[in-house]
Amino acid sequence: MRRILSLIFIFCVVFGARAETYTVLVYHGANPPYNFIANGRQSGIFKDLFGRLGELTGHTFKLVPWSVAKGQKLFDEGQIDIEPGVHPSWRAQRKIPGIYSDAYASSTEIILGHENDTMVTEPVQLYGKVIGRVRGYRYGEFEHHFGKDKILVYDNISEKELLSQLRHRRVDYVMLGDTTADYYKSTVNAYKTFKEVYKISTLPVYMRLQPNLSTLQIQLNAALRTMRNNQEIKAIYARYGASLEP
Repeated sequence: MRRILSLIFIFCVVFGARAETYTVLVYHGANPPYNFIANGRQSGIFKDLFGRLGELTGHTFKLVPWSVAKGQKLFDEGQIDIEPGVHPSWRAQRKIPGIYSDAYASSTEIILGHENDTMVTEPVQLYGKVIGRVRGYRYGEFEHHFGKDKILVYDNISEKELLSQLRHRRVDYVMLGDTTADYYKSTVNAYKTFKEVYKISTLPVYMRLQPNLSTLQIQLNAALRTMRNNQEIKAIYARYGASLEP
């Protein structure tokens, strides 16, 4: 009986609410396979994910592409409703940390280098090296290794620019997600020989919402649960050559 009442409550919240339009932060077209431009239109994992979430919730989700740094500023100002694909530890220091949906996928952050680079077992082996990072990305406990006489960090605007710098050896390594690394390695011949030299972390990812969107939080959780149960999220990732951690 309690389970039935809970299902009825969720049904009322999800399907009884008025349809709204919400803005979703995606990083500009250099962030495949999560978001990129194909045939002049936005494409990728987030477009398909929120397309299905729109069907399940009745809401409209408008993807707005910005750089990471600008997007974070707009979220702090209340101009962005949702930021997908983040772990709470990455946003803990923001002006508005936000509230979070249930976890729906995972993200593995890696350090990418050239094929002849030695594998790294401890971060101290990277001290003195210059490692590229997308401006605005955060790496939790690993950031204790950044600074003078430690790892030297060079910020850039996107993974696309970082990989170009790595190719031309303007940095020693780059930090990025393995899903994005795999996408570029499979689509750009010049990057096929890049290899993972160190895994920073594997963490669950969530959707970050403005604190006033608690009703939407419940609705998204119900919709995400349906998608997980039906293996729909896994299928969306697979559509772009990506796999989810078990």
